[in-house]
Amino acid sequence: MSRPAPIVVDKEALASEGADWLARALGDAVAGGRRASLALSGGSTPGPVFRELAKRDVPWALVDFYFVDERFVPPDHPESNYLLAEEALFKPLGVHAEQVFRMQGERQDRDEAAHDYEQRLPAVLDVVVLGMGEDGHTASLFPGASSLEEKTRRVLAVVGPKPPPWRMTLTLPVLQSARKVLGLVAGAGKRDMVRRVLAGEDLPAARVTQAQWMMDKAAAGQP
Repeated sequence: MSRPAPIVVDKEALASEGADWLARALGDAVAGGRRASLALSGGSTPGPVFRELAKRDVPWALVDFYFVDERFVPPDHPESNYLLAEEALFKPLGVHAEQVFRMQGERQDRDEAAHDYEQRLPAVLDVVVLGMGEDGHTASLFPGASSLEEKTRRVLAVVGPKPPPWRMTLTLPVLQSARKVLGLVAGAGKRDMVRRVLAGEDLPAARVTQAQWMMDKAAAGQP
């Protein structure tokens, strides 16, 4: 399939535009009263988008929340992606606990935790939020890692290059099968990698070919 053209916005508008995109995608997913799944990423760029998304008029009672990746830390740890989502989305919206399917990063048996999360995932995710690292990674799928070649497992425990190193991550088959994917990227430090990903170089972020990348002008290399 052809790669969607990137959406480039002013830095100040990225949170609002990202929230609008996600609200539309979720609205489509719950049409007719269906339940929808939304998989969240962590990081400095998605956080403001989630805070804006909490202000949008979405049938939130029909949305189940999952995670793209998580560090192996407790849910109240500053590095926890769950903690970010809880503060930015779940608490403001009053989301019921049974709607949230978090990755249990506090567990000692990391492989077992990943296996258990596979059982909780829906067959296909409706909406996924991704970020992009300066090395071209997305989720916790890093360049050159064996996890990029996984074809059957849907969730893996992996080691990343930055502390805390141990992570749990969705694999490419899950991300590539998702119905709608929004990739968020900001800052001049990502400019070169954005160019390479959009050119289709063999980088983790580029392998999710259906992703709609949304970025600020600095990341896009525009004045």
